[in-house]
Amino acid sequence: MAASTAPREAQRKDGLLQEYLVQAGVTINKGTLVSVDATGYARPARSGTATDIFVGVAYETVSNTGAAGSVTCRVYKTGSYVFATSVATAQTNVGAAFYAADDETLTTTATSNQLVGYAIKVEDASDLRIRIDNAVH
Repeated sequence: MAASTAPREAQRKDGLLQEYLVQAGVTINKGTLVSVDATGYARPARSGTATDIFVGVAYETVSNTGAAGSVTCRVYKTGSYVFATSVATAQTNVGAAFYAADDETLTTTATSNQLVGYAIKVEDASDLRIRIDNAVH
């Protein structure tokens, strides 16, 4: 394709809420961490899969009992959210990177886990408020 020689309509869409096609045989629950797998379909975030990419927090619950891509899930791309952690939390965690241990649990282990965001507040000994804006794709 050649470089532009005239103005064009870029079809801008606000980035707060985006829609993804869902992998076959999975349920994504509202308020959980969502990733896109190597095939390009959304699924619950999971540990140990280096090819998955974190895309946000589920706006709604969807269950795909059909073929991959037969349903969609809307996902928040910005904001801060409270999630449990697999490690004891302390004020020193503020500013630290956290990764998906599963679709509702954070970990500090980066290896083969998707970056979810950075801690902005310790809620209690096992829960953090995390900002996802700098981690979502």
